[in-house]
Amino acid sequence: MKKFFPIYLLFITLSVVTVGQMMFNWLDLKAGSTNVEKKVFSHYESLYSQLELSDISGEKIKLKELKSPIVILNFWATWCQPCLEEFPSIVALRNKYTEDQVRVLGINQDDEKQIINIKKAVKKFNLNFSNIADVNGSILEKFMISAIPVSIIYHNGKVIEVSNGAKDYSSEEVIEKFNSLLKL
Repeated sequence: MKKFFPIYLLFITLSVVTVGQMMFNWLDLKAGSTNVEKKVFSHYESLYSQLELSDISGEKIKLKELKSPIVILNFWATWCQPCLEEFPSIVALRNKYTEDQVRVLGINQDDEKQIINIKKAVKKFNLNFSNIADVNGSILEKFMISAIPVSIIYHNGKVIEVSNGAKDYSSEEVIEKFNSLLKL
């Protein structure tokens, strides 16, 4: 046993050092992701202050001039099943709040027959929010979005949430959060 003691001691020391290094790296990774998130949010907020859009009816929309304290940019396409699945909850959300409280802007990513496809979706799902045709994908590119659906939720021009994937906008959690932000 005595002749293996130095080996045991070396093994225990290396184990402690390895675990310590792993913990340090894990903490560093968590801090790094927070910094990345802050940079992305800052980028989205910068875009909010300068972005001017035109919906399919021709209305010019400057995000920074919207009166609604809560603005949702919802990136979608008619070929995207999860995008279509979240529409009923977005419509319900828009029915619950006035446009002066919550403004939803759908940014469509269809490639072909874009305006026709948007109008079909508006009719089929009774969409009650403005829709923008991102004809060449330039808006999607500005926001550095690689997969849809994505929703960016702003409160007074500040990003409060980025939702990747379908979201249930009629959930109690969302309603409570919006009521709190709107002080209802």
